[in-house]
Amino acid sequence: MKFKKGEERKERKMSREWQQKRFPAFVMPDAVYYQSIWAVRDLARMEERLKELNYDVETGTFGSGIVSDGRRDYNISRPTEKKAIEIAQLEGRVKAIRKALDVVPDPYRDFVLDNVTLNKKAQGYPTKIWKIWKQRFLFNVAKNLSLM
Repeated sequence: MKFKKGEERKERKMSREWQQKRFPAFVMPDAVYYQSIWAVRDLARMEERLKELNYDVETGTFGSGIVSDGRRDYNISRPTEKKAIEIAQLEGRVKAIRKALDVVPDPYRDFVLDNVTLNKKAQGYPTKIWKIWKQRFLFNVAKNLSLM
């Protein structure tokens, strides 16, 4: 999509992510590497959606299991079951990412997460070390999410 002169792009630019090849034990296929990056970038949305779903459960905002006349198969609509499945899936993904983040030492934890989600540049950290921790974190995300 082209923008006119003077028009700014509202989306944030994401630079290309490069995988560290220094430690072969943590090198992943590119498709798996990018899936783990996007899973981490989606963490805030998943946590927000979990809050919404849990609020619905606490307040008792559920639909009813009614057969719809407009449907040909006459399956029963089960909104409570759908919410429970969505909650279980989101909780599993969030827990897997948070568990992978526990591998990273405390001084690097916030920065590694900000670097993956916000593409924040390193300031005050030795480049070599935080990149190694970022690679290990993404490797553990892929492993915990059963991507490889």
